[in-house]
Amino acid sequence: MYLAPDRTFDVVDQLAAEFRAAEPFPHVVIDSALGNDGAEIVRSFPAASWEGWHRYRDEYQHGKMICSQFELLPSPIQQLITELSSPKFLSWLETVSGISGLLPDPYLEGGGLHCSGPGGILATHTDFHLYPRLGIYRRLNLLLYLNETWQEDWGGCLELFAPGSDTPGDAPAKTVVPGLGTCVIFRTDDRSPHGFARPITGDRWRRSLALYYYTATEADEYSGDTNTYWRQNREERVGRRVRQSIYRALIFVSRGLAYVAHRIDPKLTRR
Repeated sequence: MYLAPDRTFDVVDQLAAEFRAAEPFPHVVIDSALGNDGAEIVRSFPAASWEGWHRYRDEYQHGKMICSQFELLPSPIQQLITELSSPKFLSWLETVSGISGLLPDPYLEGGGLHCSGPGGILATHTDFHLYPRLGIYRRLNLLLYLNETWQEDWGGCLELFAPGSDTPGDAPAKTVVPGLGTCVIFRTDDRSPHGFARPITGDRWRRSLALYYYTATEADEYSGDTNTYWRQNREERVGRRVRQSIYRALIFVSRGLAYVAHRIDPKLTRR
């Protein structure tokens, strides 16, 4: 077992209370989430020269590398992902988050191992919500940091922003230093802007494991679409919100029509 014992994960009621009360949106930060075998995880993390990395070239994720192919990952990482996808852990996540029916993603879409190097950033963004490949809905992010040491002035710290605070220059509501074994779990939707805009300084590599959890049923309220939305200027933001408002209205109407169609379906009403 790679996760830490009772000292961190068994205080589930306390963590659930912290998750609900957290600002700027529901989340919890667990320090020292790795157990005694955590050093094995860190040692197994691939080097920057590894051929298994997919390297992003866009301006929003400068210097970022990712591997979402489970079969390519080192064995200790595979075992850790399996542990974090187990029924026991999913049940624990449901209790902490208050979201029932959580599902892991066997394809690790956008998740898996993440690594950002010197000068690397991850622009502030909100995540996709609809996952067409499996027809499910993204609800939670889990980030587990695998850096032996890290200081805030090195950049690369996770920043959480208040909903609607998505223009350059806004200060984060919370900053998390990605130290060894720090685990962040947060609700992900169109009201949870996050990222790390401060570039990584020096010859350093920011290492993490990212896992996303879904439900088969839609959230109670609008939570996003199939797109990842990056921090934009004011004009772009207004245009995006207009499009999202129209999209919400269309979704509402389509659900209503589907309900009516279901109620009058002769195959269902025929006795």
